[in-house]
Amino acid sequence: MRDDARVSTSLPPATILDALPRKVDEAEEGRWLADAVGWLRFDGDGALAAGARTHRLRELASAIDAAGLRDEVAALWRRASPERLLCDAALPDETSLLREISVGIRRRLLPQLDDVSDLYSALDTAGLTLEDADWLAGLEEPEAAAWSKLLAPSEEALTKALRLLAARIAAVGLSRDLAPIIPTLWRNEREEPQTAFDDLLEAATRRPRNPAALAEALLRCRMTVGVAHARLDEQGVTSNLVFRLDLLEAQIDRMDALSKLAAGQGGGQALAAALVRGFAEDHGLRAMVRNAVNRLARRVVEHTGRAGEHYIAASGSEWRSMGFGAMGAGAITAFTALFKYMLAAAPLAPFWTGVAHSLNYVLCFLLMQALGWALASKMPAMTASALARAMGKDDMREEVGLIAAIIRTQLVVTLGNLAGAIPCALAVDAVLRWRTGHAFLSAEAAAHGLHSMNPIGSGTLLFAAITGGFLWLASLAAGWTANWMVRRRLPVAVARSRSLGRLIGAERAQRLGKAVENDLSGGMGYVVLGFLLGLLPFIGAFGGIPLEVRHITLASASVAYDVSAFFGAPRIPLIEIAEAFAGVAATGALNLGVSFALGLWLAVRVRNLDTRGRRKLLGALWRELRTHPSRFLWRDDGEAAPRHEH
Repeated sequence: MRDDARVSTSLPPATILDALPRKVDEAEEGRWLADAVGWLRFDGDGALAAGARTHRLRELASAIDAAGLRDEVAALWRRASPERLLCDAALPDETSLLREISVGIRRRLLPQLDDVSDLYSALDTAGLTLEDADWLAGLEEPEAAAWSKLLAPSEEALTKALRLLAARIAAVGLSRDLAPIIPTLWRNEREEPQTAFDDLLEAATRRPRNPAALAEALLRCRMTVGVAHARLDEQGVTSNLVFRLDLLEAQIDRMDALSKLAAGQGGGQALAAALVRGFAEDHGLRAMVRNAVNRLARRVVEHTGRAGEHYIAASGSEWRSMGFGAMGAGAITAFTALFKYMLAAAPLAPFWTGVAHSLNYVLCFLLMQALGWALASKMPAMTASALARAMGKDDMREEVGLIAAIIRTQLVVTLGNLAGAIPCALAVDAVLRWRTGHAFLSAEAAAHGLHSMNPIGSGTLLFAAITGGFLWLASLAAGWTANWMVRRRLPVAVARSRSLGRLIGAERAQRLGKAVENDLSGGMGYVVLGFLLGLLPFIGAFGGIPLEVRHITLASASVAYDVSAFFGAPRIPLIEIAEAFAGVAATGALNLGVSFALGLWLAVRVRNLDTRGRRKLLGALWRELRTHPSRFLWRDDGEAAPRHEH
């Protein structure tokens, strides 16, 4: 027999065993393991079906028994570093999300050295798939039992793996960034404070003498991670912290599975399938990245939903107040459109023209934020998140009431914006005409403006849908900023800052902290929206793509300036004006519809809501619309207010 023989995937099991190294050589043994795994999975025509794999597995077990090689195969397994496989397989290599992602990308893009010196390396380079894991989990009892006895890890390997995992858990759990959310265990007033991870390390060391202590320590660690998740939700989420908590959960689960295996409670087949599944999923990275991103997105949506509740009128007086505030916001937008025309005519380079437009939008939006006035276009994505918070409940009356409140608030704010923007733009143009003797816009510029709003003959519909996406992104920026503030306790830090107190006074510092809490997230949403609206056309021009934005309030003010330019003209283009206002209506529908749909889609997705039951909600809405249609248009002071949860 040749120690260096390579194994073909089409050879019989006797030839596989003939290639088994007869002397201790880690490299040769590792290659034999890799070849044996390949023989089980493939033949000359490609991957084997599950039944064929099971047949080969049965043949190999019979050949091992017939050749009397059980002791040799078991010894090879013990020399193949099984503790590394037990500790590392299906678990991330790094404790930081970004570093783990970079490792995964490098593993995929760069050629990897096929180092198969142990079982972990052999399996890591074998290209295992989820089908392999499913096949292994579905093995019948006879095949699984035969191989479990042959390849069961030794007591020494299990003890070493448990100690190593306990040390890794303690290292992650006691890291500085997790310390504020990890609960402390006090034995008594005389002893030093400890965490459950300290106990776990001690219990893993004592496990051979006291296995019950390890089970108890694992339970306390699991409870500790649950409390840390709850505290993290209260204090703000970062993807890195979520990743570390998920890593702790995965390591604790692995320790639990190994301790049960060491106690003879079975689970070896399920553990083996989980290890293979981890290799197939890039060491469990995909699931952890999905969970980290999902938790962060959910927290952002939670903050967005809480902010969205402030855009839902809870009483008749609030409804009227928001309507008047919307008129003020529309009036400001009339000046925003005026400055937009002036900046477009300024002799600036394209980049600086885009920056100037962005600052124009941002300053006007922030002025609205400071005055407490609202734009209708900002509301849908935020109110969609608030609606998703109510959709997790069984009370259809509350959901219907909330939807009715959203619709009528959106309606009054939209009409208020238009009622403020259009008359104010006409008034501004009238003042300019009185001062200069002519309209602000020339007839040619006004005609071009009307044509650009035509819903059929221009890109208005596409541009309005893109703007709706920008409105949704701005709401996400606001929610992310709110989560960032909570995580860093920024309002409290500002209010209690000694340096700020010495500079502006303690009372002003407290007021500034309150302003940060109330306005920073909304202001950041407006800043993001302003730069998206201002820079898009110039980024498109740089790439040779004719992109523009269509924002309902800005568009209505711009059309008002266009219409005003034809006052007193020999011919008034009534058809073009009607088409332009149709474009304004389509712009509003797409702005509000796209942003609301994206906001609701994300909120439902990250909350894992069962949308199959929404037919019941649609039926309740239809009944309410038939019996009380006025409820969706205006609000009576006697109507019960929708409940806002904070």
